[in-house]
Amino acid sequence: MPPAPEEEDEDEDEEAEAPASGKRRVLARILRPRRAAPAPEPVPEAEAAPPRPRLANPFVLLAALLLLGGAVFGSLLALAAGWLLAYASRRLTPAEVKGAVLVIPGLAAGAGTLWLWGRVQGRWGDPVTPGGEAMGAAVAETWPWVLRGAAVASALFLLWRSRRH
Repeated sequence: MPPAPEEEDEDEDEEAEAPASGKRRVLARILRPRRAAPAPEPVPEAEAAPPRPRLANPFVLLAALLLLGGAVFGSLLALAAGWLLAYASRRLTPAEVKGAVLVIPGLAAGAGTLWLWGRVQGRWGDPVTPGGEAMGAAVAETWPWVLRGAAVASALFLLWRSRRH
């Protein structure tokens, strides 16, 4: 970009006064105060603030609340209703429905099975002998925690997906 006409006059004056070297001209050009760019116009606060994430669908929130309530109070009916509402939701994509209703509870069931396997093998927890009353008691102790964990994880997933825009 060519310099403005005023700057050319200054350069000519400098060259006439100090013809000694090109280094002085470069130094003078670097040290010369620059004109400030015009300040940008202030943006109104309403436009500057990013949009707040909002909870999208009360249907999905109800499913999450039923799952959390069922996990806290141990109600199988509330858990079933929560997973059925999540399954029936039109707001969630088919992949999200599968994740909330099938994948997350399936992962929790796998974790419970792994826990029981470790107890049978004597790797962690109180050792359990395979078969008989001891195994039945171990399963009876484990499945409520697995079900509650699956419900809480599904509810958290539903709450996370309900906050999307």
